Amino acid sequence: MRRMIRQLMFVSDAPHFGGAERYMVAMALAARRRGLDASICWLPGPDCDEAVFDVARESGIRLDIVPRSRTRSLRGLTREFASILRHERPDGVIINACGRPRFWVLPWLAKRTSVPAVWVHQMVDGCDHRRLAAKWFGGRIEGLHCWRLPQVLRHRLAGAAATAVVTLNAEDRERIVRWQGVCRDKVLAIPHGVDCDRFEFDATGRRRWHREWGIDNVSPRPFVVGTAGRLSREKGIDLLIEAASIARRQGLSLLLVIAGRGSEHDSLTRLAADRGLVDAIRFVSFVEDMPAFYSALDAFVLCSRTESFGLALAEAMACRRAVIATPTSGARRQIIHLQNGWQLAGFEPAEMTHALTALAVDAAGRERMGNNGRESVLRRFSIALTLERTLRALRGTARERSSLCWPGMNESPFVSMTAEDCA
Repeated sequence: MRRMIRQLMFVSDAPHFGGAERYMVAMALAARRRGLDASICWLPGPDCDEAVFDVARESGIRLDIVPRSRTRSLRGLTREFASILRHERPDGVIINACGRPRFWVLPWLAKRTSVPAVWVHQMVDGCDHRRLAAKWFGGRIEGLHCWRLPQVLRHRLAGAAATAVVTLNAEDRERIVRWQGVCRDKVLAIPHGVDCDRFEFDATGRRRWHREWGIDNVSPRPFVVGTAGRLSREKGIDLLIEAASIARRQGLSLLLVIAGRGSEHDSLTRLAADRGLVDAIRFVSFVEDMPAFYSALDAFVLCSRTESFGLALAEAMACRRAVIATPTSGARRQIIHLQNGWQLAGFEPAEMTHALTALAVDAAGRERMGNNGRESVLRRFSIALTLERTLRALRGTARERSSLCWPGMNESPFVSMTAEDCA
C-alpha cells in the first residue's frame, strides 16, 4: 500500500539566522509550493533570537518553539518532541543536526511512531585540530579532543534510527562514514538549495544600499566587496579584512561590507582599525532583505576556513554577483574557476587580494561570471531540486525503499531526479 507524504516537519536547534535557518525556511516554502503542508519545530539553545524565523511566520509557515527550560535534559527533550509528534502527526521529519548533544534521540522518537526521518549534517568539521590556537591552562595546550568520542556515538545512534543521513557534499559523506562509522548505504550527499525566484538581482535594492553607504553620488564609485555570515573564526572574515587592507595599499579604492553577528565582532573591528580601514568598512549586522544586499555588491567573497556548503555563496551567485571563495569542500563543488566564479587555491590574504584587484578592473568578466553563476545555481542548486532529493531520501536506501509518494514526484522535471545523483 502506497503512503502519501502530505505533511513535512523541519526540526532544528540552530541559534542564528545563518544557513541552517534559511535552508529550513526555503525548504518549507518549497514544500508548500509542491502542495505539502510544512511546519518548523525549533528547539532553541542559549542566546537564541526568536526573530530568526520571522520570515517563516510572515509566510504562514507554522512554527513550534519549545522553550529551552523544557529541553535541557534528555527526559525533557524526549517528552516535548514526542508531544509535538503526536500533535503535528507529520508524514516525514527533516532533522537538522547543528550540534545539540541530545538531538540523537529525535530519529528514534520518529521511528517509534513509524515516521521516516532524515538526519541532515549541517557541518562536518574538516579542520586539523592540531593547528587550533591553544585554549586550556592559560593558553598553553589545546586538549585531547575527547569530545570526539561521544560525538561519534551520538551520530551513530542517530544514523541507526534515521531513514537516511544527509551530508552537504561528498567529502563530508566520506568523513562521517570513516570517522563516525555511519552505514555507507544510508549516507547521501544533498547540497542545500536556493529559492531562485526570491534570490535575483535587485536594481532598486542596490541603489537603496548605495545611498545608505553614502556612495550613490560618489565618482568614481569604490569597488564594493562584501561577505555575509556569522562573525566567528571559522568564517575567515579576518582574512578578507587583511586582503582588503593589502588592496587599499596597492591603490584600489574599495568599500568592504560585512553582514552578520557573532562573538568576533569587536576583534574584527579592532583589526580593521589597525589596518587603516575605518573609512572603508561597514558592519551591517542583521540583514532582512538579502537579495538586495547581494545585489549592492560588485563582488561577494566567501572567506570561510571550513564550509560544507556555502549557502550565502549560492545566493550571491543566484543574484548574478561575481564571487570569490576559499577552497572549502562546499565552494569547490559550487565554483568552476573563472567560469562562474573565482576559486582560490589557498587561504592566503595575498591571493584573495589578487582576485579582488583582477575583478575590480574587469567589469565584463564580473558580468559574465554573474550570469554563469545564476545559470549554474538554477541547474544544480535550486531549492526545488534539494526538496525533491530530500523527499526521495525519506524513502530509504535502495535495498529497503519504502512506498512513500508525494505530489508531483512522477512529473517533469522531478521524475528524473534521485538523491543518489548528488553523490
